[in-house]
Amino acid sequence: MKPYTCAVLTPEQRYFNYRLSRAQMVTECAYGQLKGWFRVLFRKCECNEQTMKTVTLACIVLHNTCIEYNEPFPQQLDIATDVTTLERRDRETVRDLLNMRTCEKDKDTSVQAGKIREALKEKLWKEKNKDMECVDKIDP
Repeated sequence: MKPYTCAVLTPEQRYFNYRLSRAQMVTECAYGQLKGWFRVLFRKCECNEQTMKTVTLACIVLHNTCIEYNEPFPQQLDIATDVTTLERRDRETVRDLLNMRTCEKDKDTSVQAGKIREALKEKLWKEKNKDMECVDKIDP
């Protein structure tokens, strides 16, 4: 999601940018940890959206399971290495294993994304104002 980029922003837009920035920092940190463990997330995404969602979710589940059981992630599960020969697989073999395909040109989603951003901006601003009203009632 893109922040608002106008030189003069409304208070609602500034607040939205602030909240978006905070959320992005948390997300980027978590995804950075996943990329450290799962090399498939480290390279360019060349599969369709649904496959990428499935791969990412699988990585999250494996990561959380390893943490829960206090287990280090085994190196032999790196898909780029053949576990029987311990040799590096070529790029095409890895792409086949991950069901990767050539990316298709996506349809223009900027209008839909703009509507979602506006809705989130309004929701966050209403929540902020509601929280401020609660504080005002507590502290007369």
